Amino acid sequence: MMRFEWRPFLERWSAEWADAQDPDVEPGDGERAAREARWLGFEAVDEERLVALEERLGRALPPSLRSFLQVSDGWRNAGHFVYLLAGAERIDWCRDPHGLGDIWRESLAEDADDEEAREAGLWERSLQLAAESDMVDVLLDPEDVDERGEWAVYTYAGWRGSPPQRHGSFKHFMEDMYEEFLAMSAGRPGFANDTTRALDAGVERAREDALSGAYEAAAGALAEAMACGRPRAARMLGQIQTLSGTGGGSEDGASLHDPYVAREAMPLSCADQVRSGRGDDTWFLSRYPEEDREAVARVLERIREGTYAYEASGAFGEAVVAARELARQARPEAAWRTLAAAVPAWLPVAPDHIAPVGLLADSLLGPVLTPDRGRALLATARAGAGAPAALRPGPAAVPAAEAAPPDADGLGWLAAPEALRLGFRLVLVEGVDPAGLHGRMGSGEPVLPALTGFDAGFRHRPRDAEKWEDRVVVRTGSAGAGWSFAHAACGTDARSSRFVSPAVAASHGTRALTVVADSASDQRDGRPETFHLSLAEDGRLVHSLTVHGDEVISTGHLPPYLAPDGTGSDLRRALETTAEAFGVSVSEEAVLRGRLDGFKTVSWLREPREGEAWVYMTVSRAGD
Repeated sequence: MMRFEWRPFLERWSAEWADAQDPDVEPGDGERAAREARWLGFEAVDEERLVALEERLGRALPPSLRSFLQVSDGWRNAGHFVYLLAGAERIDWCRDPHGLGDIWRESLAEDADDEEAREAGLWERSLQLAAESDMVDVLLDPEDVDERGEWAVYTYAGWRGSPPQRHGSFKHFMEDMYEEFLAMSAGRPGFANDTTRALDAGVERAREDALSGAYEAAAGALAEAMACGRPRAARMLGQIQTLSGTGGGSEDGASLHDPYVAREAMPLSCADQVRSGRGDDTWFLSRYPEEDREAVARVLERIREGTYAYEASGAFGEAVVAARELARQARPEAAWRTLAAAVPAWLPVAPDHIAPVGLLADSLLGPVLTPDRGRALLATARAGAGAPAALRPGPAAVPAAEAAPPDADGLGWLAAPEALRLGFRLVLVEGVDPAGLHGRMGSGEPVLPALTGFDAGFRHRPRDAEKWEDRVVVRTGSAGAGWSFAHAACGTDARSSRFVSPAVAASHGTRALTVVADSASDQRDGRPETFHLSLAEDGRLVHSLTVHGDEVISTGHLPPYLAPDGTGSDLRRALETTAEAFGVSVSEEAVLRGRLDGFKTVSWLREPREGEAWVYMTVSRAGD
C-alpha cells in the first residue's frame, strides 16, 4: 500500500485505532492500556531473544517479521478478527492440532493439481502467528518464499467458506490488516484522520482522471481507497471494471431515489438476474425497498422480452437511439462508431457517475459494447459535474444512421468452423427493410425482439409444428446495398424433394437468395454435409445448386459467381464471389454474438401432397 519503516506505520495505526474507539464503551484490560498509550504493540525484542527464537524454530525468520519484532513483541487487533499476534515467546509451528490438513485432503477431487495438494499441508508445515482470534489462523509458510527471503502469510477462517487467503509477506499481511481496520471503521460516526482525508482526496482526483480518459490510473487509486472502505470508491471502480470486462460490483437493493441506481445499477442487476436463468424473482426483488419493487419488476420483464432500452440525455441520448437502430439492423460496428462519436457529450446523472455503464443492460446495445469498446469509451474524455472546462463539449452532432457504412464482413466467414458447427440457413432479399421480411417469410406469429443465436435455435424453437414441417426462427438485419437478411444457425436437408427455397416467396417484386449449409457429422475437413444456393426473381426460381458429397443437382443456367462444386475449399470462394456479385455483406459479430429481432418462418419443406404417405418411427434400444 505504501513504503514505510515499521515504527511510523505502527504508530499511525495505533493512534488512528485509539481515536476510533467509542469513549462510552468500557474497554478490556489490554485495550485500556493500548488506548492510554496510543500503542497497539509491546516492547521491542532484543537480538538475544531473536536468536533464541530462531534456534528454537530451527529456521531464520523472514526479514519483515524479524524487523517487526525488533519494534514490537506482538500486536493487538491486527484487523478485525485477529485479536493478538504472537510475540517471540509464543510464535511456534502450527503442527495442525485440529486436523485441518486431513479434512482438506479428503475434500480434494480426484483430478486435484499439485498446488491444491500442497495447500492441504499448509497447517502441518507453517508457523502459527495468531495467538487470539475469531477462529482465524495466521500461517507463515516456509515453502512459499520469494527472492528476498520473505515467507508468504496465509489467513484462514473456516466460517468464510473459502480457501486460505495469501499475503505476499508478513509486511503485506500487516498492510492488509491495517486496510481492514480502516474499512471496518469507515462507517463509524466521525471517523476521520490524515489517512482517510488523503484517501478521499485521491478518490476525487481519480474521478477527474476517469472523466479525462485516464481510467487505468483512476482504477488503481480507487482500488486502494475501496480496500480502505472509502465510500465513493466502490461505485466508481465498479463502473470501470464493468465496462472494461474485468469484474464490477453490485448495488442490489439500493433505493431508486438515487438516479444512478435507477438509471444504471438497477438495470445491470436485472440483466444479471435474467442471465442467471432463475425464473423466480422473489428473492431478487426482496432486496429492493418495497416501494421500488414494481419498477424493478417492470425492468426485469423488459430485459427478458428483449425490449429494454437504455436512456440518456442530450446529444449522447440521441446517439444511443440512432445506435440502437443500427444494432437492430445488424450493423454493430456502425452502432459503435455512432456511440463513440457522441461519448464526449455524455453527462452523468449523479456525482460519482463516471461512464454510461447502463448501456450494457440495453437489449440491443449491450452486446455491441464489448470489453475492447468499453475500454475505448473509458479512454475518451467526457463531460461531468466538476470536470475541467476543457472536458465540457459543446453540442455534438449525432452521426446519421444512413451515413455509416455497413460492416464489411462479406459472406465468406459463414464457411468458418464456428458458423458451420451447427450449419446455417441464410435468405437475402433486395430492396426490403429487415422488418419487411416478417411479412414475406413469417408464419404469422409476432416478431420476437432482440434474440441471441441460442434464443433463436433453442429457446424459441417451434415446438407446435406438424411432423412434416420444418419451421425455424430466423434473425434479421441489413446486408448492405439495399439488401436484408434472415439467418438461422442450423441447416436443413436441402436435397429433399420436399425442400422449398424461401427465396421464391420472398422475391415477389424483387430478388432473393437462399443459402443453406447443413452441418457435417465430423467437420474434420471443414465441408458441410449439404450446400445449397438458389436465386429467385419476382416469385420465380431462376437457378439453384445443391451439392452433397459428389452429388450435384442444378437447375437453370448457373452464373459465374458459383464455384464448380460449392464444397470443400470452394465453399468460402462460392460465398465470397456471391457476396461480391450482389454487393451483400452480413455482420459476423451481429450474427454470432449480437442480439437481433427475429420471427418464426413458414416451413422450409412443402406440405404433403394428395396420395403421399407418411410414417413416423421411434427407435430405441431394448431395455430402455
